Amino acid sequence: LIKAKKENQPDWEQLFDKFSGSFIQQINTLSTIATEFSNFAKMPTSKPEHLSILNLLEESVTLFSSYPNIEISLSNKTERSLTVNADKEQLQRVFVNLLKNSIQAIPRGEKGVIAVSLTHIKNKVLIKVTDNGIGMPEHVQEKLFSPNFTTKSGGMGLGLAMSKEIIENMGGKIW
Repeated sequence: LIKAKKENQPDWEQLFDKFSGSFIQQINTLSTIATEFSNFAKMPTSKPEHLSILNLLEESVTLFSSYPNIEISLSNKTERSLTVNADKEQLQRVFVNLLKNSIQAIPRGEKGVIAVSLTHIKNKVLIKVTDNGIGMPEHVQEKLFSPNFTTKSGGMGLGLAMSKEIIENMGGKIW
């Protein structure tokens, strides 16, 4: 662009318009990336409260229930109402991220089947999310929760890293 200006190219203004639009788009993308990394670096202070884990899962599943070609089921394998002491927004962010990743793993045009199950084992709660997506090679799985790692063309690879941080800060484990 600088060279075109110095050489007084006749189409310089058209080049300027074309490149400036591209520059603005790239700056906005970098700004979004910087914001996401900043949010990841300073997770908000947790505000724990007693929550019904089943209600929170139901809310999260409901958010995605209208996706076309996607069937999401939730099975409660517990015999009683379970509560956890957790930050509602953070835990919901984890569930939404897991469901979103499941949906994105299903190839376009195929019927997606996602199953969420809630189990109580001793004094722990096990939440399992499975899908009929394309899966991942074993060598990729070890990087899954690393910041900035993604298998998708879009996104910044922070969702699962944030989810891991949230779950581990609550004393849990995610795999």
